[in-house]
Amino acid sequence: MTTRERLLQEALALPPEDRELLAVELALSIEKEPGYDEAWEAEITRRLKAIDDGTAELMEIEEFEAEVWGDPPPVTNGR
Repeated sequence: MTTRERLLQEALALPPEDRELLAVELALSIEKEPGYDEAWEAEITRRLKAIDDGTAELMEIEEFEAEVWGDPPPVTNGR
């Protein structure tokens, strides 16, 4: 077992709150390219504006999960 595999196994045994904190701390430890945060801020601002002005294409959570996880969306209301 590699060190990474062992660490992952130990991390997965932690309580959910500790796993979440560990994940955040690990993510924050990764050095980002210059302009990364600014680019994401601009993208988030653009998306929020699209929601506010009604031009965003929104989807139900079931559709989102199907797209992300590859499950077929549930059939509802004759769709």
